[in-house]
Amino acid sequence: MDPQDIAQYRPLPPQRWGFLPTNRFWYHASLTPISLVFWAGAAVFFTGFDLFALVWWQQSLVWMVFWWVWGGLVERFTRRYLARRRMRALAGPRTALSESLEEVAVEAPAGELAPLAERPVLPSPAPVPPRTLESRLALVQQVESWDLAYERLFGRGAEVAQFAFNLAFGLAIFHPSWFVKLLGILALLAAARGVGSWERRALGRVRAALPPSSVSE
Repeated sequence: MDPQDIAQYRPLPPQRWGFLPTNRFWYHASLTPISLVFWAGAAVFFTGFDLFALVWWQQSLVWMVFWWVWGGLVERFTRRYLARRRMRALAGPRTALSESLEEVAVEAPAGELAPLAERPVLPSPAPVPPRTLESRLALVQQVESWDLAYERLFGRGAEVAQFAFNLAFGLAIFHPSWFVKLLGILALLAAARGVGSWERRALGRVRAALPPSSVSE
């Protein structure tokens, strides 16, 4: 594998209040079996719409609350499970270097100093430039770009603006008129196109500031 194809490790942001979902987690988990757990609960949730006979705007608000609670709880327990698996993996198998050191210590005659096994000399890794965009057909390629774009436009009010946009989009999707649904989808696509264009321009400025030797062809 080319080292330039390996994305830089970025830790997930903490969950607010200990259980609210994060966009970055679900960006990666949406195409994994984790999403099946969420949608299984969502299927049970949607059946309650007919039982309680909620109007369209009530359905939108209840869906947002369900997403915060159920999506956040699924993320919380999934993070704990993956963290425990990672700790067991790190504490489980021994490396080849530690096994070779033990073999030398066991086979050495008594009273003699055993030479330590030398570490293999690894070539120094080449500088890895910022990950290029995979395809220009995708509107937004990094979930962090949404948060950064909101922070740049609205500053400290970025969270309020993002909440207002999500609320408006949810109300449009649950509205009984198909024209309103179409407007909501078009507004989301327009916002994604704007964020994607800003993302590509920002990446282009970063790559232009790098020395020519570190920019991949």
